[in-house]
Amino acid sequence: MEGVVQVRHRLRRAEHAREGDMKIAVVLSTYNSPDVLRMSLFGFVAQQEAEFQVLVADDGSDERTANVLQEDCFSSLDLKHVWHPDDGFRLSAIRNAAIMATDADYLIFCDGDCIPRQDFVASHRRLARRSTFTAGGRIDVPRKVHQQFTEQEIVENQVFDPDFLEDRDRSLRRFRNRLTASQPMTALMNRLTWRHCVFSGSNAAAWRSDLLEVNGFDEDFPGYGSEDRDIGVRMKNFGIKSRYLKYSLMQLHLDHPKTHFDAEVSRRNREVFRRRKWDGTTRIPFGIEKRKLAS
Repeated sequence: MEGVVQVRHRLRRAEHAREGDMKIAVVLSTYNSPDVLRMSLFGFVAQQEAEFQVLVADDGSDERTANVLQEDCFSSLDLKHVWHPDDGFRLSAIRNAAIMATDADYLIFCDGDCIPRQDFVASHRRLARRSTFTAGGRIDVPRKVHQQFTEQEIVENQVFDPDFLEDRDRSLRRFRNRLTASQPMTALMNRLTWRHCVFSGSNAAAWRSDLLEVNGFDEDFPGYGSEDRDIGVRMKNFGIKSRYLKYSLMQLHLDHPKTHFDAEVSRRNREVFRRRKWDGTTRIPFGIEKRKLAS
């Protein structure tokens, strides 16, 4: 199976290579979750779009993650491992490092516990607009379900079949409409579910030049919570438009315990994010430029 998938991927790469196309990179964040990262990478192996880079933004994982990236089944992907030592939750810092590690024009941010549907990268490319960042939603899949996913089921996109999901957990039937919507229905539901200025680190895309204008992610955020929404608000304050396309950009989120969540840290981060929403903050002092000066 793996050999066939790699051949198909190389053929698609040749087919999609067009002079002058924007270069795309996926920034895939991870931390010591090699099993779900493998599932996510199989989702990227199965993409209809072939011309993209995958930057694994690794917030200090041990050697198990590096070993996954060396597996032959992922050799068709243009993979780059961006790593820094484990010094607590530093997601903003490793995302900034990934931004600086590529010359791609357009960056898609995704988490390593999410499986993209086969049209995920192609849809992000098709829906990209200048001076605009775009975000989508995700479908939460319980641990008891996704632990049973096989490599073949992911590569063949069976995991996005509503019947497949419902057979394993009846509660997942509530997502049937999102998984089967026609193009006209998708356009309508995107309008009906519209949200203002959403930037979700698990499913969002922006032009690299726009991210640099606001100095990237704020590395002063002390932990998990609102660090992704913050950069969205700062880009909006800078004049960058936003789009929220819940039904067009599809992925599965592999549910797991949030061991890094701290309610008090999350509350403080929310306060900073909300203040910036109203005071017009665009650039922050401790972001990409700070990183460049320190390196």
